[in-house]
Amino acid sequence: MIPLFKKYLSLDRLIAIALFTASANVLAVSHVGGEVPYENIEATVIPLVDGPKTILGQSFKYPSGTPLINAFNINIPVGKKTSLHKHAVPLFVYVVSGEMIVDYGSKGKRTFKAGAAYIEAIEWCHIAQAVGNQPTKIIGVYLGQEKPDQIKPETCSKPN
Repeated sequence: MIPLFKKYLSLDRLIAIALFTASANVLAVSHVGGEVPYENIEATVIPLVDGPKTILGQSFKYPSGTPLINAFNINIPVGKKTSLHKHAVPLFVYVVSGEMIVDYGSKGKRTFKAGAAYIEAIEWCHIAQAVGNQPTKIIGVYLGQEKPDQIKPETCSKPN
């Protein structure tokens, strides 16, 4: 059974299925059904902006190699801008609170408010800035590989 699983359900296919499912416009999934309720837990889908592609409409796949998945709590103070940078691997972003504007250069600017979830652009230089009257808090989940470690954003010399 395991070789068949590996043959037809590779890690990137499982991730693609998970992202597609998460991006579907579905109501709550209940864990209450069946003979034994699971502690009355309810899970609600967090829709992805432009999912299952990146925010710029790029298709992507999970890097090959040994997975390295890191999640970060990111706090951008009001008015603070990131440096011009890009990501080599898929990055799931969830805006917990606040608001930010991301400037994608020739692809324009996008505004993200609390509750927004998206896959960040890959290999595309951009700058993010917290706007409004409170810091922007983000959860970022990088889907990389161990060697080489591709999690750290790369600095860009000029916008795309």
